[in-house]
Amino acid sequence: RFVTASLHVNYLRPTPIDAELEIRGVIKELKEKKVVVSATVSAEGKLCATGEVVAVRMPENMLR
Repeated sequence: RFVTASLHVNYLRPTPIDAELEIRGVIKELKEKKVVVSATVSAEGKLCATGEVVAVRMPENMLR
């Protein structure tokens, strides 16, 4: 299980609520205790937001 260590979002333009969204993610870094993922959100072929999340693995003693 992982928890969010940091989350950064760049809002580039308004995202329509009545359009289909395309969300794409790419793993930028994968280690035993840390994962970094970048993502984009597009609507109607236009980029609406980009972001990056850093997630860290929870210690075993916190899983109980």
